[in-house]
Amino acid sequence: MASKTVKKILVTGGNAGIGFALCKQLAAEHGCHVYLCARTLSKGNTAVAAIKKSFPSAQVEMVYMDVSSDESVVAAAKKLAGTKLYAIVNNAGVAGKTTEVTFNTNLYGPKRICEAFLPMLESSSGRIVNVSSGSASSYMKRVVKLSKKQKAPLLSFDVTWSQIEAVIAAEHKANGGTMTGGWNAYGASKAALTAYTMTLAKQHPSILSVSCSPGWVQTKLTGGSGNLTPEQGTLSIRHCLFSQDIGKGKKYPNGAYFGSDGKRSPLHCSRDPGTPEYVPGTNYP
Repeated sequence: MASKTVKKILVTGGNAGIGFALCKQLAAEHGCHVYLCARTLSKGNTAVAAIKKSFPSAQVEMVYMDVSSDESVVAAAKKLAGTKLYAIVNNAGVAGKTTEVTFNTNLYGPKRICEAFLPMLESSSGRIVNVSSGSASSYMKRVVKLSKKQKAPLLSFDVTWSQIEAVIAAEHKANGGTMTGGWNAYGASKAALTAYTMTLAKQHPSILSVSCSPGWVQTKLTGGSGNLTPEQGTLSIRHCLFSQDIGKGKKYPNGAYFGSDGKRSPLHCSRDPGTPEYVPGTNYP
């Protein structure tokens, strides 16, 4: 009997919060080989040790990488050269920082990761999961309202990278370039990340690229004020990683965006967990 192939998954921001909970679940419950990425060596090693202490047989390795640095991402990719990945989870993110830092981490970070590690993905079954946010929907709802319901580029599967960069430039201008953009800049960066996910789906149709919201989770980013534990906040990510209903001819298209309950959600307005799933053209005007 042939042995089951172990899925190798790279997770950024894996030393704390949602990322740590996900790494632990993937290794302990799903039997995956996890590359836990952290930008602080000591914190990454501590996280790996904690997982292995609870689950001695867990296959988890620490990868030193700062997603905001070109050099760091390239160096990490070189160390893993030859590895065949099942999936990339772009989880690392920041909030409450300057507009420049926010976009560099939340959007350009995943872009750096994809450009460096996409060649390592399994060509016919690889996946990219970009961890977005409900704040992306809140941001786009405001944009649509201000534009008098004109179709915003970030909502279209035909969105281009140049259109995404135009949004970034507008946010820099609105927030004074280096001034703290707050949650508006955070929402804009996550909306741009979801749009970037749609460009990936078009450019690499054999790879499943999806984005999702983990929900309002009790992490450092939310100041511990969330209504979900980090373990609960991985539900939508794991759905995106393992669902067989995503892809060409399936229930969900490549490039789709999912809510914290693992159900497809609109980007132009909010959808609460437990409410009807988004079906384009039929609900959520």
